[in-house]
Amino acid sequence: MSKRYFEDISEGERLQCASVVMTKEEIIEFAERFDPQPFHVDEKAAQESFFGGLVASSLHTLSACTRAVVEAQGDVAVVSGVGMDEVKMFNPVRPGDVLSIDARWVDLIRSRSKPGFGFAGIRCQVSNQNGEPVIQYGYRYMLACRPKNS
Repeated sequence: MSKRYFEDISEGERLQCASVVMTKEEIIEFAERFDPQPFHVDEKAAQESFFGGLVASSLHTLSACTRAVVEAQGDVAVVSGVGMDEVKMFNPVRPGDVLSIDARWVDLIRSRSKPGFGFAGIRCQVSNQNGEPVIQYGYRYMLACRPKNS
């Protein structure tokens, strides 16, 4: 697929994201390194917690879904990330959960102060295999516009 520029992206266009499977081993490994709360790293402690069992860190969920979204973008002319929208968490992610991501391009705006660039958002709604909402968030990117000689 050829490179896609700001002009090639459509408002509301859906990204075809792969599902994300959250394994017990990955949940514990991520949490031990980045978010060592007992309910993320210790099955016994997790059993006695508010969650009643091991749950993924929301940071792990966000990171794993980010990879799927970035891979679904393909060869888009991303110059830089410029922000994230509010992250909202609804239900815990447990070992074995399979996450589906509904990701869409939104808020496409050509830059007035930086000719040759545009800004675009991606809004993401993630649900588990039962259709329950898990997390909602968004990204803001600066994209290159199509070169004049193309």
